[in-house]
This record gives sequence, structure tokens and C-alpha cells, in this order.
Amino acid sequence: MSKITDAKKLLTRRAVIFGAANVAAMSVVVGRLYYLQFIHAEEYRNLSEGNRVKLQLIAPVRGLLVDRNGVDLAANKQNFRLFLDTEALSSGRESLKKLAALLYISEERIAQVLAEAKTARHVPPVLIKEHLSFDELAQFEFFRLNYPGIFLDIGQTRYYPFSENASHLIGYVGAVAKDEESDIDEENLEFLPDFKVGKNGIEKMLEDSLRGTAGVKQMEVNVHGVAVRELGRKEGVPGKDIHLTIDSRLQEYAAARLAGESAAAVVMDVNNGNVLALVSVPGYDPNSFSKGITSKYWGELQANIRNPLMNKAISGQYPPGSTFKLSMGLAALEAKVINQESRVYCNGGFMYGNHRFTCWRPEGHGSVNLHDAIMKSCDVFFYTMADRLGIDAMAAMAHRLGLGKTTGIGLPAEKAGIMPDEDWKMARYGQSWQGGDTINVGIGQGYVIATPLQLAVMTARIANGGLAVSPRLVVPEKEVAPKPLGIADDYLAAVCDGMNAVVNMQGGTAYAHRIKDERFLMAGKTGTSQVRKLIRHGMDQSKLPWEDRHHAWFTAFAPVHAPKYVATVIVEHGGGGASAAAPVVSDILLKIQSLDVGEFGPQMPDVPKSGDEDQVD
Repeated sequence: MSKITDAKKLLTRRAVIFGAANVAAMSVVVGRLYYLQFIHAEEYRNLSEGNRVKLQLIAPVRGLLVDRNGVDLAANKQNFRLFLDTEALSSGRESLKKLAALLYISEERIAQVLAEAKTARHVPPVLIKEHLSFDELAQFEFFRLNYPGIFLDIGQTRYYPFSENASHLIGYVGAVAKDEESDIDEENLEFLPDFKVGKNGIEKMLEDSLRGTAGVKQMEVNVHGVAVRELGRKEGVPGKDIHLTIDSRLQEYAAARLAGESAAAVVMDVNNGNVLALVSVPGYDPNSFSKGITSKYWGELQANIRNPLMNKAISGQYPPGSTFKLSMGLAALEAKVINQESRVYCNGGFMYGNHRFTCWRPEGHGSVNLHDAIMKSCDVFFYTMADRLGIDAMAAMAHRLGLGKTTGIGLPAEKAGIMPDEDWKMARYGQSWQGGDTINVGIGQGYVIATPLQLAVMTARIANGGLAVSPRLVVPEKEVAPKPLGIADDYLAAVCDGMNAVVNMQGGTAYAHRIKDERFLMAGKTGTSQVRKLIRHGMDQSKLPWEDRHHAWFTAFAPVHAPKYVATVIVEHGGGGASAAAPVVSDILLKIQSLDVGEFGPQMPDVPKSGDEDQVD
């Protein structure tokens, strides 16, 4: 009996143990179900949804660049494009081969697309062809069911209405380079086929403002991960539209006026630094860069001896020639080595030691004061000033006027030029400064070099009464008054009076190209910088090889009675400032002033010829 009782106790104990185990196991299952279905329900719902929905970034719409009148300088156009879905590569490969015959896609391009699809990072779609014409679009849409794995998308492409006329100023956009990827905020945005960044000009300068923020679209995918349809999207934030100080009418006119030359022009408001035109010719077609430049066109640009890829307005560095005499005049007056009536006799040369520095006019100018020396561009007068001043005083005034340093305009690749002194020469060449170096710098030759933009800034600071304006391309939200340079008003007036005589008095080096409308009179200064030292004066430079001719400068402001605009032009190898650059500046300043009063201004006149054309400066 005791054995039966013991067996019952053992059975009961086992039943309890197994029952408890079952209850525990059930509790774990129920607990896990509760954990999954209630506590982490949202998380796993999202994971499940992720098996059906794929998120794709949408490249942001790039901000517009518009001129001061609201005219587009850089805009966006619709771009119809075909893509290969890399997640449907097996079917897409066959579709791609069939599509090639329909849309005339080369075998090389087909191979390139397939290679990109195999190695694509982050599995983006691969661009097959963009900028589809209406006929190509219609053909694909009609037969699209025959091409699984290939889809059509509408993107944006950058468009530059003024093409070559504003290419260096505006720049262009292109695909993200390796060294630019770290600058992109959105993850993987740089791998989108329609995402472009600024590569030059204002496009690069204002990249952060123009770029915008990416959007996201939800794509339903099948079991193979291939996109079936779009479920929804969140649009990104477009880039900021930027209002520039540029006047597109003047930009286009100045570019046309310099057509055929290797040249640059800068037009500024003397009172606030607004840049109204910044031209470098020849230019290039930025739309070709935006769409994808051909190797043939790239080769043509590189082979052109007139260097269409350089922005000569900010990167071209040239001896300023006689335009530097404006700075010399102010330095001499401020140092009190002369006054406005001091005279120097020019007999055609200046002796320094045993070396004779010649004037551009071999027979000399006779007795001249500062007014006459600027008007006639007498070298001997300024050789004498250089000898009296010394390089330190000359450099100090030049720096105050904006030479020898970048202007702060913000464009990439701006050069600083050189305003030399003793320390500079020792650091550069390991040589001590010589007196002859000072004499050469006195007429804007020797080691001194400047950009057209720098000379425009110098001229503006002289014309506006000595205010330290700096060039700017974007219309500011708030005006900040420029600081005074501390140059005496009567010194500035004396130099401006000489510039007025250059243009508006007989015997002035630019008299032949004066503006005759009394409302719009200009004052300016010619300049000629030597490329090669000529053996004898008066040589007809038109008979020299183009690359051996002098560079031609002219810088001016207008109107004389109340300066508002400055225009500076250099014509590379133009021969002489009076003949090559002065007529261009005259037309440009007449144009902008005419536009101000509602008149159209000059067309494209023939450059007048006169007896004054033989003057070097």
C-alpha cells in the first residue's frame, strides 16, 4: 500500500513540475507576444514597411541668379532623363540593348552604363541618357512597357541665358568631385545623377546658398526590390534665389564691344562698390559644362592662345603702366615732395646714375606740373617723383588704394597682384632693392602688377572722394558706409582734374575718345604696359607678332561733375591705351549712363580714328 502511495506522490510531483514548466513556457510566449505587438509594435511595423517601401533622395532645386533688374543670369530647365534601375539589372540589361537601337545610344555608352551599374555605390539608379528631345521622349513613352528596368524621370538642368558673355562671372555647375564630397551635408546626395555643384564663378562662390536641401520620395518595391510606383514625397527646400548687382544689359554690351579681343572690363558704382559688369573675353559656353562638355570642345578651349578659361578681370595680372601714375600723384602730394604747381622739365629722358630712363615721347614734354603730367602721361615727371618718394611711400599709397592685395569680391581664383618693396624682393629673389627698381615702379612697370578689378577699385576710391569702397556682387540687405582713406580732398581733386584733362582737353592722351554729351562727360587715364622692351620708340606695333605687342589700359569715371560709375578695360596686346582701350571705356560709360536716363545709348560703333592715335599712352 505504501508503494502505491509513494507512486502517486511521485506522479503528482511530476505533474506539478511539468505543469509549472508549461505555465512558465506559455508565460514567456505570451510575454514575448506582448513585447512585440505592444511595446515595440511601431518599430517592427516600420521594419515590415521597409520591406515594401524604399526611400529615395530628391536633388534640391538650385536657386536662381538674377541681375539687379530681375533678369535671369542662371536658371533651371526641365531635363527628361532615362535611368537604369540597378536593382532590376537582369531585365534592365536586355532592355538597355533594345533601347539603344531606338534612341541611337552608342555601344560605348551601353558598356559604360552597365559597368556603372555593377559598381554603383549605395545602389542608385544609373543615368542612361539625359536632355531627351520631344521625339525621343514620345518614342520611349509609346514603347515603355517593352523596357522593364528602365524608367523616365524629370530633373533640372542649369541654363545660362547669356552664355559666353557672362561665363567667367557666373561660372557653371558640374558633378561632385572626390575632394568635394566632404562639403555635401546630405548623406549620399552627391551620388544622385542630377545633383551638381558650383565649379566656378558665382555658382561656386555662393554654393551653400544656392544648393538647397534634398527632398525624399517613397517608392513601392516588389519582392525583388524593384520600384513599382511612387507612394508619396516630401519636397526639399529649394536653394535661395540671389539678386546680383550685375546689369545684364551692360554685361552683354561690354562683352560684345570687346568681341574678338583678349580683354577684360570691369564696371563699378564708385559710391557703394556694386559691380555692374565683369567681363572677360573670349569666354566659353557654360551650358556645355552643365550638360557635359565634349573632349573636342575642351581641347579647343585649352588650345586657344587667348585663354578663354581664365577670368582676366580678376586673375589676369599685368603691369598697370601709366594708370599707376594716379597713385603716384597722390603719394607725391601727401608726402609734400611737390605741390600742385611744382614743375619738372621733361627733355625725353631721366638720368639715374649712368642709366637714362626714357619718356614715351622721345622729344619730351617740356615743363610740366602734376596736371600736365597726368594729362600728357609724362614719364619723366613720375620718374622724378619716384626718386623723391622712395618705394615705401609709393607702396603705402598703392595699398590704401587697393593694389597689391585681393579686393574681397569673393570670386574663386582672384589674384592679389604685386606691390613690391624691399622685403618683397629679398623674399622673392634673395636680392636687395635697387634705385632703378623704384624708378621703374614709378610709371607702373618693373615688378608691380595688378588686375583690372584692382585698378577699377583704385579709380573708384579716387573718384568718390577717398572712400574705401570694395567690390561686391550681391545686393546687400543693409548698406554699410565705406570708411574714409584719410586722403586730403584737394589732393584727390588735383588728380581728378588731371584725369578730366586726359579726356576733355586737347592734347590729352584720350581726347579723341571723349564723351561729347555734356551730361555724361568722363575723366580717365590711359596706360600702356610693355610686354617686351622695344629697341626704338614709335615702332608700329601692328607689324609685330600679336603676343609681342603692349597691353592697353584705360580706366575712367563718369560723370565728371558727380562721379557715379567707374569702368576699367585692358586689351591684351592691344598696342596702346589711347587707341585700343579708351574707345571701349567711352562706349561703356556712355551706355550705362544712357540706360539710367531711359535712353538706349550706343550700339556697336566703328572705333574712330584720329591724329591722336599714335600716342603710346
